[in-house]
Amino acid sequence: MKVLIDKDVVSKIDDFYTAAMSNHISLSEETVSAKKQRLIAALKSLADYHFVYPKARLKKEWINAGWQECICEDFHFAYEVCINETGETIIWIRDAIHSLLYY
Repeated sequence: MKVLIDKDVVSKIDDFYTAAMSNHISLSEETVSAKKQRLIAALKSLADYHFVYPKARLKKEWINAGWQECICEDFHFAYEVCINETGETIIWIRDAIHSLLYY
């Protein structure tokens, strides 16, 4: 099973941590890099565990799209389970937002 991560999702993660590092002097590049690696690894593990997470509950556009939601490293991720033309199941990570900005 494949996991696809939208470029916008990666950009949102990068943007958040760029802002966080400028606001928190003690937050190092090394720490941020480790957090990003854990995030990507967790998202890839959705290939095995996507079915355990509920449908989105708070963000209206996620609810309307019927996406599921998982939380990792204080980020909320919206994803959908798709089947491609060859019948392969794909987990498509569609959106992300940090819990400090989630409403």
